[in-house]
Amino acid sequence: MNIELPSDQQAFLAGLVAAGRFGSVGEAIRESVDMLISREGLRQQIQVGIDQADRGEVIDHDTVFRHLRTLATAADESARQQ
Repeated sequence: MNIELPSDQQAFLAGLVAAGRFGSVGEAIRESVDMLISREGLRQQIQVGIDQADRGEVIDHDTVFRHLRTLATAADESARQQ
């Protein structure tokens, strides 16, 4: 695959390689693609949440924090018993 990048992006990647951050420009580009994949996955998860909220499928913050406090208390008690 041939990739053409603007000169400023080429210089940026070359600087990362020169600084030892990456072993090669290809390595830097692979990490960039991994980050894009991760970001798109996150974007999809956020959209799922937005869609749920639009449908009214939400839990109010008081309920969430009450549940978290219950879990934390149970974990503390379990740790004390060990």
